[in-house]
Amino acid sequence: MKKLVFFASALAITAFSAQADMPPQAGACVACHQATGLGLPNLAPSIAGMPAAYLATQLKHFQTDARQNAIMKPMAMMLDDAGVKAVSEWFASLPLALPKNPAFRGEKSPATITDVGEKLAYLGDWQRDLPSCVSCHGPEGVGVGEAFPHLAGQHADYIESQLHAWQNGTRSGDANGIMGVMAKKLTAEEITAVAQYFANVEAK
Repeated sequence: MKKLVFFASALAITAFSAQADMPPQAGACVACHQATGLGLPNLAPSIAGMPAAYLATQLKHFQTDARQNAIMKPMAMMLDDAGVKAVSEWFASLPLALPKNPAFRGEKSPATITDVGEKLAYLGDWQRDLPSCVSCHGPEGVGVGEAFPHLAGQHADYIESQLHAWQNGTRSGDANGIMGVMAKKLTAEEITAVAQYFANVEAK
């Protein structure tokens, strides 16, 4: 089992300090995303520790319907530019659990990977021109820069719903439309498998 950079003891303290530091615009956000920013399965994704620029971009996408969501649309529309900045920076400042020693490409033997989700995440499927998820999202899906969010430990239902959203066009706005192209190559079974893989990375 991989050791985690999971600031467990800090989270209890953060729950109190974060509430004190929380900008007023984030009051409605924590009802679903929680004061920890870790969200809840079947309700809201984990956004703690996401790059502030990424979060701000997503809020703008909700405002412009590049991302279509009946709950997030009105929430995002309540925020002006200063509110978007304040909320994004606050959630970005919250601690996040990530694998301590993620497996980089080439460190695993392809022959040992039998799980469908792990195979797609780590190896992709080049016969379908489908690169591995970690090629962009980083080893074990820890995230890379401002454009590629963390997938490690994200709620499986959320990952699955977003891949379907990329498929049906209710989510767009990424650089060069990469995610829509990639998602359309996945079957429903593969989407479930890769979502479950990333959701359970922390437990491995």
